[in-house]
Amino acid sequence: MFFPLFLHYEFESINNSKVTNYITYTAYFAEMTSSTFSFSGKVQKGPFVTGATITVNELNENLGQTGMSFTTTISSDDGSFSLSNIEMESNLALLSGNGFYFNEVLGQLSSSQITLQALADLTNDETVNINVLTHITKARIETLVGEGMSFSEAKRQAEGEFQDFLGVTEHFNQGFEQMSIASQGDFNAMLLAFSIILQRPSHFVEVVPSLPAELTWLMTNLSSDFAADGAINNEALVDTLLYNISMQDQAYIRRHIENYYSGLGLNVKIPDFESYITLFQAAHQESIAEFTYPEEATPAPELGPGGEAPNILVKDATQFDGERAYVVAAITPLGKSLQVRVTGNARLDTSLNNGWVVTAQTNDGFTIEAQRQNELVSMLVYLLDENRDGSATIEYYEDSDTPTFTKQITWTGGWPDF
Repeated sequence: MFFPLFLHYEFESINNSKVTNYITYTAYFAEMTSSTFSFSGKVQKGPFVTGATITVNELNENLGQTGMSFTTTISSDDGSFSLSNIEMESNLALLSGNGFYFNEVLGQLSSSQITLQALADLTNDETVNINVLTHITKARIETLVGEGMSFSEAKRQAEGEFQDFLGVTEHFNQGFEQMSIASQGDFNAMLLAFSIILQRPSHFVEVVPSLPAELTWLMTNLSSDFAADGAINNEALVDTLLYNISMQDQAYIRRHIENYYSGLGLNVKIPDFESYITLFQAAHQESIAEFTYPEEATPAPELGPGGEAPNILVKDATQFDGERAYVVAAITPLGKSLQVRVTGNARLDTSLNNGWVVTAQTNDGFTIEAQRQNELVSMLVYLLDENRDGSATIEYYEDSDTPTFTKQITWTGGWPDF
């Protein structure tokens, strides 16, 4: 394919009395080679849904836009898109996805749209995904290319630096644009973990509509901070991520994702994102060394301070007043697990739940497991018995398949059975 680059103009004077201007047109042509690219991918926070738009902008070697662009739309609710036989003179491109997404933390579609972006070399890529990791590292790659690095060198460095921030010391060779939240593999688990901790949960209906805007604000500030030197230096941003973790119910998040893909007729195995959330906490949070059972705790920290109730898991507490509310509350060390089993001639009614998952519940008690590590988990509990006075056995499984501690509790004046 040939393109005229410019026209050369020449002016000459014939004599002093009469000037004749003429133009000689010298056309310069150069052969501009173009290539054809075909690729597919997914846009994921959670997955973007049908109708979201994808734009591909051609970039030059300095990552400036050339003016050439292509568009398509997401073809299914798992975030999939594809582009075939697009012709570009450069192998570098900026991909942008804009649309609604499945909020895996809340288990519902977002109330408004967000935009995610990815920089990619299309030369050998048949798959180019757009996700929160490609989005946040984009500005850092642009900074490094502006300092003289090649695109491949800049991308590799930015991805390594961000893995350091996530607490991942053994870096993955897969580019961020190759990662998917709905595939097995540790590198995919890392992506899903970060996707999750970016999103604040809320049980307040009036707050939910603002969550996509909060997410965009957080990603923008993380990207801006990271761009300059490959580190997140703003502690308030890190604290925001840690706060999100402290409020999330990881077992239910996993269930939300599994149910979403199952509803699409897809048999998806969700990777082990929980271990990568733990790595992030270990990198940025002081670790609790021992299993801890506070004297009092609130079952609903999102409501703010106040509302604390006595904790029946305090190990030396055995006698209780059945006419008031209690909590089961604990902090599990990083890398450890905690299960609590309550049995006896009592029925315990669980209400407000912050961080426990109920694995069994009968008229003779229940079994619960902590969903978080290094963070408080708490749940509202009432001591109930039809005879008003009651007793129960509490077994603690502290990172063990057998009880590490057992105690008997009794109460008087319990609420009537209902």
